[in-house]
Amino acid sequence: MQEEGGRREEAGGRKKEAGERKEEVEERRQEEGRRRQEGGGRRKEEGGRREEAGGRKKEAGGRRQEEGRRRQQEGRRR
Repeated sequence: MQEEGGRREEAGGRKKEAGERKEEVEERRQEEGRRRQEGGGRRKEEGGRREEAGGRKKEAGGRRQEEGRRRQQEGRRR
């Protein structure tokens, strides 16, 4: 009986952590959506794919590519 209870507590703890992570991810997606609306159309499409793939690594990569595009646009203007 005690062992089963311990397992349930562990599983419950994991579920709670996962729920907190989901909330964080949703907040990030909303923030990214706002940034994309400010930016261009291409960023929205490619950024959406990155979000579906999910993960902080891909979010970081998306920001790097956006920075690169901004630099290119500045170079064209000059």
